[in-house]
Amino acid sequence: MIGKELSLDVPVAKDIRHSIRKTVEAYFVQQNIMPPVSYSTLEDLATMLLEKNGWSTEFKAFVMVCCGNAIWRTVVGAVPYNRRILLLPQCLKNSKLCKGEQDELGLLCSECGNCSISGLLREAENLGYVAIVTEGTTITARLIESGKVDAVIGVGCMEVLQKMFVSVSKFSIPSIGIPLLSCGCTDTLADSEWIKEEIYHFDKNSTFRLLNLNYLRNRTSSIFGEEQLSRILEPSQNTTEQIVRESLLAGGKRLRPLLTVLAYEAFCKQIDPHNLNRLALSVECFHKASLIHDDIEDNDDIRYGKETLHARYGVPIAINIGDLMIGEGYRLLTETTFPSETIRDCIKVVVQGHRTLSIGQGTELISLKNKEILPLNDILTVFQHKTAAAFKVSLLLGATAAGADGAAISLLDQFSNHIGIAYQITDDLEDFISQDGDFELEKPSIMISLLAEQLTASDKEIFDRAFSSNEMEVIHQLVATYKTREKAEELLKDYINRTNICLKDFQNIGLKLALHEILGKTFKDYI
Repeated sequence: MIGKELSLDVPVAKDIRHSIRKTVEAYFVQQNIMPPVSYSTLEDLATMLLEKNGWSTEFKAFVMVCCGNAIWRTVVGAVPYNRRILLLPQCLKNSKLCKGEQDELGLLCSECGNCSISGLLREAENLGYVAIVTEGTTITARLIESGKVDAVIGVGCMEVLQKMFVSVSKFSIPSIGIPLLSCGCTDTLADSEWIKEEIYHFDKNSTFRLLNLNYLRNRTSSIFGEEQLSRILEPSQNTTEQIVRESLLAGGKRLRPLLTVLAYEAFCKQIDPHNLNRLALSVECFHKASLIHDDIEDNDDIRYGKETLHARYGVPIAINIGDLMIGEGYRLLTETTFPSETIRDCIKVVVQGHRTLSIGQGTELISLKNKEILPLNDILTVFQHKTAAAFKVSLLLGATAAGADGAAISLLDQFSNHIGIAYQITDDLEDFISQDGDFELEKPSIMISLLAEQLTASDKEIFDRAFSSNEMEVIHQLVATYKTREKAEELLKDYINRTNICLKDFQNIGLKLALHEILGKTFKDYI
């Protein structure tokens, strides 16, 4: 957010606004700064440009807006008009003469011609924009989070633009902000020429290719319909194969195959649906197999609100189904038409993930058997081996199949480690503070490991008794006393920050922004 200590003044004189904008744009043409950028980075850049050009410090916030626009311009320019949204403020209307009506989204312009709104709406809508006249940031944030648009051009006072920055930054939505020229909530003024310039800006030669997560999520989900699944796997010939199909069709977020599809589409120059479908389905086969075996090992009878496979069919059948799914996953990889070297590299990715996951699960199972609480570093290693491994296989499989270079593979490897650990910390936090009583004290948890390392000798005795007798009320009291939840959240934010650092130098802008969007939606309560 733009700090309260900054002046939110916008240059009144058109020639000054224009000069600052064009000077900032010219500077960034020479720089290799890829979005998204943090508020602190924008502030540093604005400070440098103010000093370099001798501009008044009262325009620092305005220069920050111009910097953000310049950094995003090449990306926004690559987005088709029909995937953009224009947001205009209601305060642009003529409060005395406006004949428009209100609905749940905002103002329904009657095109009375008494203000600049109707002309701007008409020009934007003729190009294919979604154009909305609204107040505040609630509707804006909702539209941004929906994923229904790929770029935002927003007009508003500097205060509203600073609030918009929070949403567009969190979800890494390509955006251009155009500040109003006058303050107040009624009868404000805007630079119509600037707005039109941004509305019409389109770079048909741009090399940027954005990846729409909504589309890719639907694309991934379509693989897991009965008809499509039968085409890829061929119709089941027996009961065992039918159970495999049912398991693949069962619930789940399909996050892992989505990541595979995302990475493949980000690097592949020519998408091959035959290969892509098999990559995504193989990842889900490996994932579902691990869940089946995990449910048996943890003695869990419910998954996705339904009976687990071993609860329905018995442990021997469930083990066999999991084994068959692993075989199906490898079979699907070998049925792709990639070069043999690529298939070999893909199998290496899966093999490494399979080994790592099994080692992590082994550490967890042994700790359960011995009724021991894992030290913090050990449980983070388990998270890296189990949860992070799943992210790693998903992303690296898609990227490897599409021919990504070693630098990209290395960054995705690091990113997977950090997001996997962050994901599991979030899961543990939510399980611990939930009110449904599902938290199982004996299972490894970041909360218990953190608490155990903080305890004084006297409190350790209290904790040991509570832990052995499953007294959650006492555990919760100790967690509150030692501020364990706050420490877990600090650790979580540290790993989220590590993911951002990994993505900072990532050169594939489409995948970079998509991964930032995933981070924003997954950890929105902690960013």
